Amino acid sequence: MSAVKSLARRIVIAFVLMTLVVASLFSLTVVMSISFTEENYSSSTMGKQLDDMLNALDKGLPFHFEQGSELYVRGPDGQPSLPPWLARVRPGFQEVERDGDEFHVFARESGSMLYVLVQDQEEFERREDVLYAIIAIAFVISMLSAWGLGLLMARRVIAPVIRLSEQVQHREQLLTAAPPLAAGYAPDEVGLLAAAFDATLGELRQALERERFFTSDVSHELRTPLMVIASSCDLLLARGIADPRQQVQVRRIQASCTEMQELVETFMRLARTADDKGEDAETPMAQLAAEQIDRLRPEAEGRGLELSLASEGGDDGRYPAAALRAVLSNLLRNAIHYTDKGYVRLVLRAGGFSVCDSGAGIPPEKRESVFQPFVRGDRSRGDGLGLGLSLVQRICQRQGWRIQLSENHSGGCEFRVDFLPG
Repeated sequence: MSAVKSLARRIVIAFVLMTLVVASLFSLTVVMSISFTEENYSSSTMGKQLDDMLNALDKGLPFHFEQGSELYVRGPDGQPSLPPWLARVRPGFQEVERDGDEFHVFARESGSMLYVLVQDQEEFERREDVLYAIIAIAFVISMLSAWGLGLLMARRVIAPVIRLSEQVQHREQLLTAAPPLAAGYAPDEVGLLAAAFDATLGELRQALERERFFTSDVSHELRTPLMVIASSCDLLLARGIADPRQQVQVRRIQASCTEMQELVETFMRLARTADDKGEDAETPMAQLAAEQIDRLRPEAEGRGLELSLASEGGDDGRYPAAALRAVLSNLLRNAIHYTDKGYVRLVLRAGGFSVCDSGAGIPPEKRESVFQPFVRGDRSRGDGLGLGLSLVQRICQRQGWRIQLSENHSGGCEFRVDFLPG
């Protein structure tokens, strides 16, 4: 909505600036036209009046002055002299100021004589000031009108954009039966934008439909064979296997099957929308932690590591079992995988837990990148894709938990997870 307001503001500013330029040019043209007309009209009339006076003087006839006019004459010897305020008068028309008042002056040389006709322009200047005031008022009115018209036009232009924005943001547009947006708009730029949204939303609906079918197929096609594998392993172990090596192999298959079941469940939960979290049993954190420690202890001991569980405070809360199991499993297996010697410790506390190790640690400049997809640590430690920590972060974000990576006091890593209150 702020972008729409910004667009409306730009429309209003464009109207005001355009009016400012046009009104300024028009006002300047009017003022220059008044000044040009005044000079030409006064020069013409005063020149004619002075000619009539000189003709009358040559013929010895009487002549009269118009109201507010005076005639000054300077002889060849400079006598009589002109008043000081007319001392710099040149032949032709000019405006001269005396005591704050403007006078129109027209001078003409005839032989050795200089004739100067002076006309008081007080009344003319008063009317000119009134005209300038009208121009200024008209300028202000035009600016206010441009601002009001800009607001009106902006609302009319932006209204369909706002309506289209609200329709696009409505969640019902992702439904297959949602009506097309372009049908409600004229075939103009907004209509083209609505048609583009229709095309994009159509592709998005198809992608969501494909994802829904995919998750449904994964749920059906993968869970069944995994359950068959798991039950077969349980049956073999229940009957008893004489060869210890075969028993170890069956247990490894059983453990891998369990991990695959958890991974499938995790991917399916992440594929759901935020509101469609599905049914998830809640379990105490201590119970899940003990299960993961027991399950991963053989792998840790096989690498010569000490895998332990510690508690710094009780936590009576119950948390989504599948999500918490996936986070615990991935963090513990990651720590075991990247620790050469020493220990991996799971520390429980009220409102969260930490996975600490005595490994080589991660430089501060690389700690943020380890949560990004396809980013791995030491590439010499297998062919993993680097998705484990990325999945952990996505699960934490979905559950509203916070995960942080810091340096352990012994020099290794500490992954700290806090269950923030919802």
